[in-house]
Amino acid sequence: MSGTTGLHEENTMSSIHDLPCEMLRSVFENVNSQDVPMLRTVCSMFNNVIKTNYCFLPRVAYLVKIFSENGLIMIANMKSGDLNGCTQNLFEFDFKHWREIGIVELEFENIKDCESETVDRAINLVLNEMIKTKQCQLRKLTFTNVELSNKTAAVTQGLLDAALKQCENVTVENSILPISFQPESLNSAKFDHFRWISSTGTSPLPSTQILKKLQNDMKAAVNKRSFLAEMGSVTVEAACDFLEEWLRLPIASFFNLSFHNCDDTWKTRFLVECERRGLTHNYMEFQSRTHTNAHVKVSFSQDARTCCIWPVLDVPARTTGQSVCYARYFRDF
Repeated sequence: MSGTTGLHEENTMSSIHDLPCEMLRSVFENVNSQDVPMLRTVCSMFNNVIKTNYCFLPRVAYLVKIFSENGLIMIANMKSGDLNGCTQNLFEFDFKHWREIGIVELEFENIKDCESETVDRAINLVLNEMIKTKQCQLRKLTFTNVELSNKTAAVTQGLLDAALKQCENVTVENSILPISFQPESLNSAKFDHFRWISSTGTSPLPSTQILKKLQNDMKAAVNKRSFLAEMGSVTVEAACDFLEEWLRLPIASFFNLSFHNCDDTWKTRFLVECERRGLTHNYMEFQSRTHTNAHVKVSFSQDARTCCIWPVLDVPARTTGQSVCYARYFRDF
């Protein structure tokens, strides 16, 4: 009799296969991205749930590179940290593969002398497929040696605006792009690393506003964050605002700023503004008002017409009671 009861209880026990698909999806959302593909081999039910909901589950991080080769637009998909990947014609690529990966870096490089219609079609295809496959892990957008005509303006601007909402790193180098940075998109942008080098857009780069955005983010940060900017000259007032903000913040974030086109006139005006604000310095090192051993170093390169600003930290290298010997550190990105 007891054996019959035990058998009945065993038959009525619940199984994970009895869970609704929505609950299984919630379980799979907490699985490591490397384990999701293996779960598909467990059973047909798991496979169907994952195939249907892949865009909502943790996905393996990938770097995607778009480039031109012999007049053709090519695509390379590589696992993050892997130098080797699959390369093929962009228009022959099966974008269903993107449903199973999470794009963390998107690079456009060496796209020149291609037909504008082909480039417009390529960028439009990439943008649409990113939306379709719900790519929400993008952390870095890069344009290197890219020249795009005004015919691609709408789709290129759309790609930039979408990237600014989630990218931590935006880099444009040696490129001509039909884009502009709107105040509303900058204010909501997520980036804390920004580099615009030897490049042009449809309107001048708002370097001062970008620096203001980084300053506001630094002020609002509750934990230490790192900020990097390399771009054209900003106003001396904006540079002094950033410097003054850092010197009084209780949380000393790391940063590295490089401003180009800063000639002797800019340097003189900067020093005059610092004196007006009472920002004293010793050989261009500004003492933090909240951290005894923290400074900000300002350096000018007259040959390159560049102004560089970064924090410096003095750490006592000997014990109390001895002659103090300092080791100097600064964060280099």
